[in-house]
Amino acid sequence: MIADELRIVGSTQTNVVMEAELIRVARRALHVRPPAPRKEGLGQLVLPFDRDLAWAATTYLRTPTRVVWDVYRSRAERLEPLYDELAADVATDARRLFRDGDGISVEVRRVEAFAAGERQIVGTVKNALVDGARRRGTQLHVDPNRPATRWVARLDDRGELVVSIDLGGGSLSQRGWRREAGEAPLREHLAAVLLMLARFDPRRDVLVDPMCGAGTIAIEAVLAARAAPRPAPALAALGLQRAEAPPLFPDAAPLVVGCDVDLDALSAARDNARAAGIGAEITWQRADAAHLRPETIADIARERGRTAETGLLLANPPYGERLAADDPDALVDTYRSLATACRRFRGWRAAFLVGTPLFEEAFGPVVGRPRIKKPLANANLRAYFLLYDL
Repeated sequence: MIADELRIVGSTQTNVVMEAELIRVARRALHVRPPAPRKEGLGQLVLPFDRDLAWAATTYLRTPTRVVWDVYRSRAERLEPLYDELAADVATDARRLFRDGDGISVEVRRVEAFAAGERQIVGTVKNALVDGARRRGTQLHVDPNRPATRWVARLDDRGELVVSIDLGGGSLSQRGWRREAGEAPLREHLAAVLLMLARFDPRRDVLVDPMCGAGTIAIEAVLAARAAPRPAPALAALGLQRAEAPPLFPDAAPLVVGCDVDLDALSAARDNARAAGIGAEITWQRADAAHLRPETIADIARERGRTAETGLLLANPPYGERLAADDPDALVDTYRSLATACRRFRGWRAAFLVGTPLFEEAFGPVVGRPRIKKPLANANLRAYFLLYDL
């Protein structure tokens, strides 16, 4: 069965954030408001496929992990009918899904309920694509290392096997600028989600990450403020690429400060920022989060011709996967010291992605209850987004 839907995939609990970013991008890049998406689960948006919207979503969205084009569906429960149906669909499909001589790769996800192993499903889908294209007079070959298009087969919640083209060519969280990961790095798309949830306004807010590590939050703050484009070679193979993809907000100049007490971490952050092309746009400051003061940030702002009257403290503090087990008191002391530092920033907001209830227990008596508490998965860890008014 031929399908034709644009699917935007993100982490759990990010549907609302992804939809808000999609509206912002579509209005700026296409001068239209996209149709209301169908929400599937807690981390997927589905819309009728539109070539322009597919280009804009793949090129500019920063909060999803993948953007895919659902092109075929099958209710087949065994490999033989799956092959027959998919090959017939490919042979009669007039859409431009590949070019003569293209290399393709196939992967599968969530197919445990199918009556065959993953490798068998991969082989069946691959053969159906190659044979169906041959019936149209088009030659395809398998190229797992540098394919023109990556195809994904998965079972949906209705038990149908959906075959999609990965428009981003892989995880959109891998921006290409990370040179040094540091310890327990925050995934890039999740940093963008945190910025959206905290309502970071680059026109008026100063952004400070008091525990910046490899600099992911600070770097994403600048790139997200500009809506910087991302290269997506698969778009060219599908005829969806445009000649130009400039930043949507090229004049955005947020004031961003990344702080860390570890010189190696700051060095890694600087290298990553240079790789992202924004080496001069972020101020890196050696500072212990417990001793961070508004006066320090005000001096930095003054040097850049700005003021620091309002802003956002945003961090992904240590979860204590090891420290909490060995010395929970030390982790609580770290959180309490951070809370004391945050209290100095009157009129600001503070937001955190935390993975242990110890944070809220230590932070609350000093700062108060969070205005927003939202579950948000961080990789395989259950975490929460907390937003405080200071």
